Amino acid sequence: MLVCELMGRVIARMCSGSKLPGLLDLSLSRPLVTVPLGVKLLKVTPKAVDLMLQQLGGALLRELTGRTRYRAWGIV
Repeated sequence: MLVCELMGRVIARMCSGSKLPGLLDLSLSRPLVTVPLGVKLLKVTPKAVDLMLQQLGGALLRELTGRTRYRAWGIV
């Protein structure tokens, strides 16, 4: 519940046309989120998914693989 509340605060600052709420819903519904998965489901570019993950910051979604390629994020 705390994660949902924190993510709701981040979404409140975004404009209405942003795909960031879709990424947050995706991250809550799946244990791991990857860039190709975000591209496929949100219909945006890989760079857009990377930028949205950076906007969320490390406090909400953590990078789990420790790699520079084929990274995956999840809620810890």
